[in-house]
Amino acid sequence: MGETAHPEGTGIHMEGSDMPLTLQWQQPIELMYRNDAPMNGAQFHSHAFYEMYYFQEGECNYLIGDKLLTLQPGDLILMHGMTLHCPNPSPEKPYVRTIIHMDPAYVHKILQPDAAAMLLKPFENLRNIRISLNEADQAELEALLAEMNRLYTRTNEAGVRTAYERFVIRVIELLHLIRDWCVAPVYEREHRSLKEQHVQSVITYLEDHYVEEITLDDIAGALHLTKPYLSNLFKDVTGTTVFKYLYNRRINQAKMMFRLEPRQTVSEVCRAVGFHQLPHFSRLFKTTVGESPEAYRKRMLRQSAAEGGGSV
Repeated sequence: MGETAHPEGTGIHMEGSDMPLTLQWQQPIELMYRNDAPMNGAQFHSHAFYEMYYFQEGECNYLIGDKLLTLQPGDLILMHGMTLHCPNPSPEKPYVRTIIHMDPAYVHKILQPDAAAMLLKPFENLRNIRISLNEADQAELEALLAEMNRLYTRTNEAGVRTAYERFVIRVIELLHLIRDWCVAPVYEREHRSLKEQHVQSVITYLEDHYVEEITLDDIAGALHLTKPYLSNLFKDVTGTTVFKYLYNRRINQAKMMFRLEPRQTVSEVCRAVGFHQLPHFSRLFKTTVGESPEAYRKRMLRQSAAEGGGSV
């Protein structure tokens, strides 16, 4: 659940991430093409880079922030920054997806400011959206991804110096495609079943009340569901429990607060995200993130100072 200990974005694998150990942050843009490795249970994670996730085969419910998405092949998800997310694919079918992780600072570095801002706008303005591509757009994307993979796999070959640069050009081409796809209103497919609508209602309730002291009785009463039905339904659709989701949501919020305002104390952040016992918060934070909240806070403070006091 969550992350293993690492300085975020430094090349160490995040538990729950789809990126394999050998690829994680070796380059400012990383590709994992048509990965079909099964996932063992729902594992929440977040990261400080942008992600493009293209769902190609299987059945999968995807939790992103306060959204539950029922995916179909041909769905492209754009993810922004530190939003908590968690795929829950069906173990009974092959789970095939292509994932690109991208450092937005690198895009600003290689492009003119106006061009970079234009191409990153869908990530920054729309935030965590699903684009359901038609057959023609899927075919164009599949061809581009295959060419990107051809170049990306040559990056580490001896004597091949330009493969990564050519790969980056294809990524910029993909960002232009995404910009075009986002000009029209993005179509969000409705949930396909009543149980998925119920789970979305639970997630929305938790998003609205996660800083409060919440019991299963509170949620069940507010949504007019029985506790056993609510618990079993949530686990079936998301792959995790209501309270694991709640605790991960609170811990992720704490991480964002430490990143944005690292001068806040651990106790202040603990209370602000809904924990009432500091030892409980500290224990869960270390289990999830891999380091204590105080160590994380100090690391964010050093990072902020190194960047001239700016926030990430």
